[in-house]
Amino acid sequence: MHKTVFALAFAMLMLAQPNAARAAGLGLTCAKADVMNSKWGVPITFRFEGDAKEVTLNVSGSFGDFALPARRVEMPIDANETGEAIDAVAKARVKLPALADLEACAAKAAGAGKVENDELLNARDSCLRKLEPAADGVDAVAQIRLGFTGPPDGSGEDAFVVFKLRYDGASQQAGPLSAVEAFPAQCTLQK
Repeated sequence: MHKTVFALAFAMLMLAQPNAARAAGLGLTCAKADVMNSKWGVPITFRFEGDAKEVTLNVSGSFGDFALPARRVEMPIDANETGEAIDAVAKARVKLPALADLEACAAKAAGAGKVENDELLNARDSCLRKLEPAADGVDAVAQIRLGFTGPPDGSGEDAFVVFKLRYDGASQQAGPLSAVEAFPAQCTLQK
């Protein structure tokens, strides 16, 4: 439902603006970078600038300050309609704990013996709440999709954000520890 509403609203927002306005700096400010991890319960901002298709997505908040090349792309709504999204996938230097520290903490928290992926994920999440980011940050691949929900729907949000970070380094453990997903909330459109 959110994707459908987003695509339609984003397409209407983009079509309603002249090309000059499309290139002007627009952005989202989310009151919380993540709803699950209280450490990341602080604002995060996504600003996008560029021409009709190519944009630069600037991210600022608890994961650091970095810029990614991004594109406005068509996104299917249903069989007869398409909308647009802003998608970015690129390497960035981000504020996360070192992967080796996260893996060691998660392995210790999950315990000895055969450990299921769910136990590792729960241990990883617990460790992300405890560990400090590496002093110089870490290399990661950031995957971000921005979507607008359109006219007020009573939720108090103008947009949704898909935000995933994958460590760009060799993992010492098999399993899902090298990926971190944040769930930004209370996102409002800023001009």
